[in-house]
Amino acid sequence: MGVIVLVFLLPMGEFKTFIKYKNVLLLLILAAGFIFSFFFFLKPKILEIFDFRKKINQEKNTLAALTQKVAALNGLDELELERKTEVLLKALPPEKDIVTLLLTFKVLSSQEGVTLKGVKIDPDENAATSLEIEGEQEKIMNFLEKIKTSYPLMKPEDVALSYHKNENLIEGKIVFRTFSQPLPKSLGSIESPLLPITPEEEKSYEEISKFNSVVIEKDLEPVQTGKENPFL
Repeated sequence: MGVIVLVFLLPMGEFKTFIKYKNVLLLLILAAGFIFSFFFFLKPKILEIFDFRKKINQEKNTLAALTQKVAALNGLDELELERKTEVLLKALPPEKDIVTLLLTFKVLSSQEGVTLKGVKIDPDENAATSLEIEGEQEKIMNFLEKIKTSYPLMKPEDVALSYHKNENLIEGKIVFRTFSQPLPKSLGSIESPLLPITPEEEKSYEEISKFNSVVIEKDLEPVQTGKENPFL
């Protein structure tokens, strides 16, 4: 209304000029109104639509990843997985299994006729395990070979042996490195792909699966109370 009043108040020459260019002026006013509407009303809605489409695409990608994971998991042999998991937990327990280590030393030394004079096992995962032993050279060598192919995994790192007063016997100290593997704290994100077992990992498993478990469940029962000597 104010614009119309201003138009009628214009001098005659300027009024004619206004009439001549009124269409252009109206277009400019409409364009200005459209720009104003776009920035204050339409733009937020358009951005919201783009954001919504982006979320839909992300959900589609997540669904596709899950579908691939489900297909991969369905293709696995459940019994085979359980068997491999059992073997790997024996070879690499989640933490240093002191009871199993003690019984392993006891059983193998008894089988090979080696005398255990002392055992030191530190609960610290990074600490070494040491044995003081006595026996014939061949029997001690057999004992060491069996240790290297038994569960849980152990590796002799330092062997210090000397002949006993009785020349048929050898005595000394053997330091072992024991191995463990903590369980994962999480199963990974949904978006992350399911990594297949590599040929190198499969080869390592095949080698480990040939090792022996010299300790059976009934052997663990007497030492669970912590009151009995596993070497008696």
